[in-house]
This record gives sequence, structure tokens and C-alpha cells, in this order.
Amino acid sequence: MKQTALFLLLCSGLQAQQAADALKMVRDAYTNLSSVHIVATRTDSVMMPNSMGGQATTEYELAEAPGGKYLARMKNGENESLAVSDGSTTWKALPKQRRWAKLEAAAVSGEEDASDASDDDAKADTADKPSDLHDAAENLLIRRYLAIARVARAAELGKEENIKVGGEKFRCRIVRLQVGPAVDELWVDEQRGFVLQSRQTSRQEMGNGQAQIQITTKLKELDLGGDVDARLFSFAPERSWTEAEMLVLPGEDRMMLTGQKAADFALKSLDGEPLELASLRGKVVVLDFWATWCGPCRHELPIVDKLREEFAGKVQFLGINDEDNGTVKSFLRKNSYGITVLMDSKRTVHRTYGVHAIPTLFVIDREGVIRQHFIGGREAPELRKAIAEVLGVPSEPAEARR
Repeated sequence: MKQTALFLLLCSGLQAQQAADALKMVRDAYTNLSSVHIVATRTDSVMMPNSMGGQATTEYELAEAPGGKYLARMKNGENESLAVSDGSTTWKALPKQRRWAKLEAAAVSGEEDASDASDDDAKADTADKPSDLHDAAENLLIRRYLAIARVARAAELGKEENIKVGGEKFRCRIVRLQVGPAVDELWVDEQRGFVLQSRQTSRQEMGNGQAQIQITTKLKELDLGGDVDARLFSFAPERSWTEAEMLVLPGEDRMMLTGQKAADFALKSLDGEPLELASLRGKVVVLDFWATWCGPCRHELPIVDKLREEFAGKVQFLGINDEDNGTVKSFLRKNSYGITVLMDSKRTVHRTYGVHAIPTLFVIDREGVIRQHFIGGREAPELRKAIAEVLGVPSEPAEARR
């Protein structure tokens, strides 16, 4: 009897270790992604007691490559949304409506280094919190699995099963675990660690009783590295399509903060000097979110730096950057920029201000209220006018008024 109990205990311990190893493979696979192309279906099912319930299927496509390049697509029935970026320009389109828009901005990743994330951060990442189409697709197909693998404490290893993706069969181990109130099952590719199918089951109180909600995601295509087609990151509208000045795709949350109080924060400069936004109350402040790799940022930053010189003593210009100090110092030194840069390595301030594309620039008045919110690159006249209006001074440069 004791031998049987010991045998069962050893088996249980071995299975737990194998499940942990499988989740480590998931973490490694999604942490080290560089170029990827995924096509998948998500099926949401609601099952009510004594009723038929309902079901809806949506197809998602996500492609990403270094340099901020991406494609994100969502199709539900005849309705389709599309967002494409070549790293400098972002296009959005609604094919059925034959409408499209262009934005000179680069996407920034919302995923921090796994080693810097707390369990609470990871749990929050498992929820659907899309701010734009790219974010929604990345949450569903990449971040969610990385977050689940990070916070899992007690996982169970299930049977093996073959899953077909792109016409090819892959051997998977099923890992079952619980994160919060939901139970997740992951079909993990034994060779590469990618989740080729997942099923999340939870219960929720509804009007007629407790409903069972099931979200099933199945990959139809998975390409990695050199197999990702570079043509995915370009866009050309049909001739019959109409260009719009701004296009908000279904489900997006385009957060414009104009008129709202600027959230306080404390960051350190490149030289390690702490600075709180609240300490600048009584001054006009310009916050410029940028990165050295971002093409539109490299175009706009010299304009911002010249405006800093033009409004010296009247406006405090602050750059917000999430890269490493050495990269930023070298870039500023090489280009002789004098703007004060605050380091947001954990992207806390980026998230607080809803920054998902750069450059993003805020003009904050003396009372701490955001008066202008720009997403994407702007030229000197538009930025100068915005700053001058907050200051209450003429918008022409001094030499033009002579």
C-alpha cells in the first residue's frame, strides 16, 4: 500500500515537472519571437442552462517583424478591419466600406521584459484590453500565452494529440491550468513550444442563470523568421477607395486626452536625476514620447529640439524614452540634441498616457491640463502654433515678426 502511494506521488511529481517544463517552452518561444505570421480563428461560445446559447467565430491575422513592422487583420462575417505598418507609416482600412487612412507613426510594443513583470501585471495581461487592432491581435495570439505561462502555479499535463496547422501535423501536449476564475487548456507544440490551440472555460452570472463561456483559439497558419513574407508590411488601397483623415476601426479605443488633467509621474533623467511632473506646475510642459529606432520620431525630434531653443525659459520640454541609457545618450550626443530625456524603461508612463504609437506629443498648460494631444509626426508650424496658443503668444517665430 505504501509502495503504491509512493509510486503515485512520484508520478504526480513527474507530471507536474513535465507541465512546468512545457510552460517554460511556451515562455521561451513567445519571449524570443522576432518575425512571426499567425492566422487563427477565435470561437466564442455561450452555453446557458435550458437554452441553446450562441456562438460567434472571428478570424485574426497577425504578422510582425523587427523595426516596428506589422500587419493586423480581423474578419467577422463580411466585416473586415486591417492595420498595416512598415515601421514608419501606419495604414488602417475598412475594406467593405472602401475607406482607408494613413498615419505617420510607428507602433510601440506593450510587452515588457518577462523578468520585470510582476504576477499582477501578468494576470492583467491575460484580459482582453485592446487599444487598437494590432494590440487586440497581439493580445490574443502572443501576449496572452506568455502571461499565462508566467503566472501558472499548478499545471497538469494531459494526453498527447496531433494538431494540424497549415497542412502539417504537429505533436502537442495538452497543459491544463487555472488562472483566476478561468480554466485554460493549451495544446503546446512539443518541438517549438508554441500554442497551436487553446480553450478557456469560465462561468458568468447572466439574467437566466449561470452561463458557461468558452473561448477556443485554433491556429490555421504559423510562419516564423525567414518564412514571413515581407510583402505583408506594405499597403496600397484600391483606386475606388476613399482616404479618410482619421479612421477608428471597430473595437478600437483611440484615447485622446485633450482637456484632461495630466497624470503625475516620477522618472529619472539620463543622468539619474529624479523629476516629478507635479514639480513643474505653473509652467507649460511638452511631453514627447519617442525612440531612436522610430523613423517619424527621427524626423520630428530635431523640430522639437529647435522649438525647445525657441521657447527657452517659457516651456519645459521633456522627452520620454523606454530604451537603454547607452543607446539614447549616444543618439543625443551624435545629433547634438539638448532636450531633457526621462527614462521609462518599464513603460509605466507610456501605459498611463495610452501611448501605442510614436511619436506622441502632449502640450500641458500651467494648471496641468492637457491642451494638445498629437499622435504621429508633425511639422514645425503646427507644433509651434499649439505651444504658442497655450502660452498665449503669437505663433510666428521671432524672425518672421521682424
